[in-house]
Amino acid sequence: MGLRRATILLIGLTLAVLLVGLYAASRCIILGRFVTLEEDIARQNVERGVNALHSRLSQLTLMAIDWANWDDAYAFMNEPDKAFIASNLPPETFRNQGLNVIAFFDPDGLLVWGRFLEPGNDAPAEIPEPLLETFRSGVARLFKATDRTPRQGVMMLPQGPLLAAMHPVVKSDGSGTPRGVLLMGALLGEAETARLADITRLDLSIQALQAPVPPGVAAADFEGKPSGEPVVLQTAGESSLTGHALVRDVFGEPALVVSVTMPRDIYRRGVDMMQYNLVTIFLAGFGFSVVVILFLERRVISRVGLIERQSGTIGTRREAGKRVALSGSDELARLSDSINDMLDRLEKTQEALEISEGKYRSLFLNTATAMLLVNTETSLIELVNAEFERLSGYGRRNVEHRKSWKDFTLEEDAKTIENFFRNRAASDGQIPGTIDCRFIGRGGDIRFVSLTVAMIKGTDSCIVSMIDLTDRKRAEEALAEFNRTLELLVAERTGALAEKAHELEEANQRLQELDRLKSAFLSSVSHELRTPLTSIRGFAKLILKDLSRMTGMGQGLKGKYARIDDNLQIIIKESDRLTMLLNDFLDLSKIESGKMEWRDARLPVSDLIVRGVGAVRSLFDEKPGICLALDVPDGLPDLFVDPDRMLQVLINLLSNAAKFTDKGLVRVSAALEADGLRLTVSDEGVGVPKADLVTIFGKFRQSTQGDILENKPKGTGLGLAICRNIIQHYGGRIWAESEVGRGSSFHVRLPREALAPKGEKKAARSEDGTA
Repeated sequence: MGLRRATILLIGLTLAVLLVGLYAASRCIILGRFVTLEEDIARQNVERGVNALHSRLSQLTLMAIDWANWDDAYAFMNEPDKAFIASNLPPETFRNQGLNVIAFFDPDGLLVWGRFLEPGNDAPAEIPEPLLETFRSGVARLFKATDRTPRQGVMMLPQGPLLAAMHPVVKSDGSGTPRGVLLMGALLGEAETARLADITRLDLSIQALQAPVPPGVAAADFEGKPSGEPVVLQTAGESSLTGHALVRDVFGEPALVVSVTMPRDIYRRGVDMMQYNLVTIFLAGFGFSVVVILFLERRVISRVGLIERQSGTIGTRREAGKRVALSGSDELARLSDSINDMLDRLEKTQEALEISEGKYRSLFLNTATAMLLVNTETSLIELVNAEFERLSGYGRRNVEHRKSWKDFTLEEDAKTIENFFRNRAASDGQIPGTIDCRFIGRGGDIRFVSLTVAMIKGTDSCIVSMIDLTDRKRAEEALAEFNRTLELLVAERTGALAEKAHELEEANQRLQELDRLKSAFLSSVSHELRTPLTSIRGFAKLILKDLSRMTGMGQGLKGKYARIDDNLQIIIKESDRLTMLLNDFLDLSKIESGKMEWRDARLPVSDLIVRGVGAVRSLFDEKPGICLALDVPDGLPDLFVDPDRMLQVLINLLSNAAKFTDKGLVRVSAALEADGLRLTVSDEGVGVPKADLVTIFGKFRQSTQGDILENKPKGTGLGLAICRNIIQHYGGRIWAESEVGRGSSFHVRLPREALAPKGEKKAARSEDGTA
């Protein structure tokens, strides 16, 4: 290291130590004050979050008090009636008030009435038994028979924490013996937590104590501490600070951890102030350092550099008569005189060395084997002979003291050779050692050589001789490359097959997911639309009934009544048709998603056909030109199927026959065949084109060729698809035979597996399908 660099380094280190000391002091004193302020604010934020939770509990308590101090509720506890439930406890009460549970318990702890709204459901249901037991035990622990004090707090449920408020049920004026306890509660889920966070404007989260607490905070930090204990703080580097507080349940047991996260803006401001102070001190120290360095440069460093340059010139130019000249009488001037004396002695020694070197150089250069002299410390090639020039393609002037031995070998071989040189130098052995490597010539051609290395004792140099092994190595590599090529071809073919199989599996999974989403969508839409349709149909009938009463009030209403009556009849008819469409959607969705419940039972074929004909009798009565015939022989085996589903198949086929037949014969027949039972519905209607005989069993598909459906009611295109799915569920087959203009025949074949075993007692079924 030079004097100039050492001086700069020393001053720089001194300045760095000063800055580090100032930084440590600033961090302990100034930054510590900012951290204390930041932690105080974090504790206040956590207290705000806990207060928001208690505020929500107070809101529930006020609601419970309002309901419990009510004469109607007091009477309901004595004689529960459906009118009170219908008017005061519909599903809207749960949704509008954000409640998940409302329950009335008598003084003995028994449930009078209660409902629980599961998260994600639209309507509340009966309280599950485990939750009901939890609520019973809680009411029994908190209330005595004459207790009038309300209770509020957290109750831990399997569904999550519940904010619960309980109050004895008394009269509106607070009198009367309590007839039980009213419990109202809201689950503290993600939505409720998000609402509290929005109200407080905090990054708020709430976790159950039994759940994994945040990293770095142990559950034991809260055990045995009251709610008023100091907040537990946790930092996440310099980005955020999180405070945690304990909330106890309604029984006084630890239940929840309320966490509030805030950015560390105050801490970063303290860091900025500390950095500004350090920068100011650094600039002042830097200026002082520059002044010191300039002084040393002028008085010491520049004069030492002059001695260095003059000495270097003497050594490189071999100017024997030249000496170091430096004016002055200080230590540096006396040093120049000592250097001149040393140069005189070196000049005489140099002459003797040149004579010895000439002898060995001549031997080295004229050897028939490629040889080179390498400095193991610098890796530079110091000397090469003529054979090395021929092998490498480089002239001596372009190699000696210009190129490293690493320039003539590959990167992966260089590390091995370097370690070999280092080991030879460490052992100080003069016995030659051998290593094989690859050699790169001037044209970029690679040759395989064997290196024999002999260290020169007392120096950092070694003599390396090279023997060309290229022809032998290339023959070995050609054989190895041929073997590798064969292995790669086999691996590529195997990998390609595996990749194709993986792609097919992924495509199949995507198709299954799309089919599941489609079925879920159809089911959800069908359920959601049936409710408003039922309301439309019901209110239309009510309006029609009211209008019929009004017609007796005056003759002037009859004309307007007739028009309104026609319109209401259209609304009712179209509502029925749309309800039937949604029912088809729902049935098809259930079947395809595997959620259809199959209630298989013994069913006589004659009962099935009689019930099916009775269900569509009105359609045939509207068309007197149609003759309906039944061909059901005696002795047919009973079916073992779902009666409602098979009746749905027969009704769909008979409805289509009545829809597309104006006159002629419609026949329903059944026959036992070798492989099962066949049901056939044939008509003499418009028929189905041959091209549509397969596609009509698809979803939303109808025969549309020509004018076959002209002036005919168009259905949903789902009836035959539902029939196909029902029949396929029992391993059967449904198909159509038709000729345009001459009618159609729809056949259903059920396999023997769908027939009831002989000898079992028949189950008598009523007209509505119940056993």
